[in-house]
Formats: sequence, C-alpha cells, structure tokens
Amino acid sequence: MKTWLAIDFGTSNSLVAAATANGRTEPLPIDPSHDDPTILRSVLYSPGRQEWDFGEEAISKYYDMGAEGRIFRSLKKFLPDPYFSGTQVHGIFHSLEDLLGRLMRTIRVRAEKHLGLELESVVLGHPALFSPQAELHKQALGRLEKAAQIAGFKEVAFCPEPVAAAHHFASSLDRPRTVLIADFGGGTSDFTIVRMRPDGFAPEDVLALGGLSVAGDAFDGSIMENVVAPYFGSKIEYQVPFGSNVLSLPKALVRKMCSPADLLLLGRQDYLEFFRRLDDWSVGKDDALILERLRILVEERQGYHLFQCIEDGKKALATMEVGPIDYEYPGIDLHLGLPRDQFQQFSSPLVQAIIKNLDQTVKQAGLQYEQIDIVCCTGGTARLGAIHEALAQRLGAEKLQQHMPFHAVINGLAERAVQIAKDGR
Repeated sequence: MKTWLAIDFGTSNSLVAAATANGRTEPLPIDPSHDDPTILRSVLYSPGRQEWDFGEEAISKYYDMGAEGRIFRSLKKFLPDPYFSGTQVHGIFHSLEDLLGRLMRTIRVRAEKHLGLELESVVLGHPALFSPQAELHKQALGRLEKAAQIAGFKEVAFCPEPVAAAHHFASSLDRPRTVLIADFGGGTSDFTIVRMRPDGFAPEDVLALGGLSVAGDAFDGSIMENVVAPYFGSKIEYQVPFGSNVLSLPKALVRKMCSPADLLLLGRQDYLEFFRRLDDWSVGKDDALILERLRILVEERQGYHLFQCIEDGKKALATMEVGPIDYEYPGIDLHLGLPRDQFQQFSSPLVQAIIKNLDQTVKQAGLQYEQIDIVCCTGGTARLGAIHEALAQRLGAEKLQQHMPFHAVINGLAERAVQIAKDGR
C-alpha cells in the first residue's frame, strides 16, 4: 500500500506526517533537539563547503562556530520573487530551489528512517496565495515543486494550508457550521471560508480563499525598522564626494535591513563596499560608532541572532507592558525596551492590511461577518494581541477559537493525503 508524506513546509517551522488509504500517523519526530521533536525550524546552516545542518542543530552549531559560515531562515518568502534566483555559499552558487530542496530532503530522510520506508510521494502545503499576482503565485508553486523533486519526491500534490487546517478542524464540530480558518504564520496570513460538517466538506463547500505576505516576519521587521535599525544606521545621512545634496540611506537597503531573510544576505561585496564608503561620506558626529555596529552586524553575520532577540521581545508583550530587546556581541551592546502601545501603533498598518484582505475574502464568499459561526485561528502569529483584537472587533470575541497553532495544518495535510491515497493516485 502506497504511503504518502504530508509536509507543512513553513516559513518558520516545518512538520511532517505520513498517510495511507487506511489512515494517517501523528506528526513524526524529525528534530530531537527541539522542545517539540515534531517541529523542525526551517533554518539551514553551512559551516563550510558542502556541509549543511538543519533546525535546532543548525542554530546551535552556528553559535558554537562563532557565527562563521552561512545561515538562512525564511527562505520560503523568496519563492514568488522573480529577482531572487539563489546565492553564493562558500564560492558555490546554490539556487533557491536547491536550498529549499536540501531542507525538504532532510525532512524526507528523517521520516523514512522513522517509518522504515522509502517515500517518493508527497502532499505539500502552501499559502492560499504566494502573491496576489497569478503569475507569481504560479511561479512559486513551480519552484516549490522543483524543490520537492530535488528532495527526491517523484509525485507531488498540493493543498492550500488554510484548507488543510479546515480538514482537521471539521472533526471538532458537532453540527454544520460556516467557519473562517485564519492561519497566521511566519511569512503569510491565509484565510479560508468553508461550510463544513463534522464529517468534513466537499470542494464546493470552500466559499473563498484569501491571503497576503504579511505575518510574523513582517511584525518583526516593523520592530527592527522603528526601534532597532536606527542603532545600525537606518537614519544616517551622507554626502558623496563633489555632491551637493545630503542623502538618506536608500529605502530599498533599509527594507533589506528590516527583513529577517534579506538581512542574512547583505554580506555581498557590493553592499559591504558601500557600508565602508559611508564611513567617509556620513555627516553625523556619532556615525562612526553606528556604522561600526552595522559593519559587525553584516560582516560577522549576526542578523539571525539579532532577529531572534527581536522576536523574543515581541513574544514577551503577551504578558508584559514592555518587551525587552537585549542583544550583546563584541562591539555591540543593545538593551532596548519595546512598549506594547508603541508596537501596536507602528504595526497597525500591518494589522490593517491583514484585516483588509480578510474583508475582501468575506466579500468574495458572498457573506456578512455575522453569517460566520466560528473563527478557527491557527499559526504562531495568531497569538499576537493586535491580531486577536482586530478579529474580535469584526466577528466578536466569542467566535474566536485558538486551534493547535503549530499542528493544525500538518494534521489536515495528512488527512488530505489519506483522501488522495484512497483515490488511488
């Protein structure tokens, strides 16, 4: 009997389960170093040429090696980006598909070892929309399929992540309901509106799908932009030789500084050369110290550590009025406070963008908010207070249910894999 793998290949975390026509497994242990072994952090680390580590082991080794080598996180965000094809790692060019394929192959091999089987068929989750542009969404799916093929899969099926979460949530119902599945992850916020019954739902019961690339990483980036980045030169002004105008740091460069994925790629020689020139061009009296921090951050590849500290500060706001952002490294000593009200103020455009997309999804379904019976919230970013408050204003707090933030999608993907296996694919 054919066994399918189901993989929730996330921006921040990845999970896997197996299924046959007779049923599915629970999520499989694929990272013994994680507090929850069923979760593999979607992180790759290469300490040397053709050497690779993944998940918690990658993070630990990265710190043990003094941040030497290359570390990657949130690579999935580049799938719809037509301008990002890959990057040099220790002098060898690796395509985006190859990097993601290496991570996916690790998931496959660890699942095979646990099950004692060779596995060549996979159901992959994906955001409802990688991009609002149909061509870019199609491109992202094509690149994800190629990564799966690099990982060794010969048969690839797809399922939108919020639809997968809906498959799993249906079993918790006691009667037919109209349900909004709101999946808030690291890279995307996704919505599905479904008329579902306790025994599940048919494709025609899916009334609308929506989503956008604004989620956990974007909120971390907003903290970087508004609180942390000025300590690394985002507000620096400079004047090029023989130039008459005082210039600000290019907005595109600041955006890269404020992206967890892009900051890790700023070690290119052209960027480093520009940062060195800023030493001579800058006009502020404290710029030398600021630029030294930036140089250390980029050249010594400390972006991963910095964004971990930012994320920790954000999570602390769940129980504290001021989240601490504490980051220490030789040459950098940063101890900042993140007030909850300040965070809510500067991140409000992100919340508004998410809610605007939700409004569009509800309209697409031909419904009013009062016609939605239950809101199933899943994904790590669903715990963010501002998200919860915005949903409560639209739908009523009594309708909101937190549902297995990290395991709802993988369980639903596994149930979808059972259906595919039964159909004889």
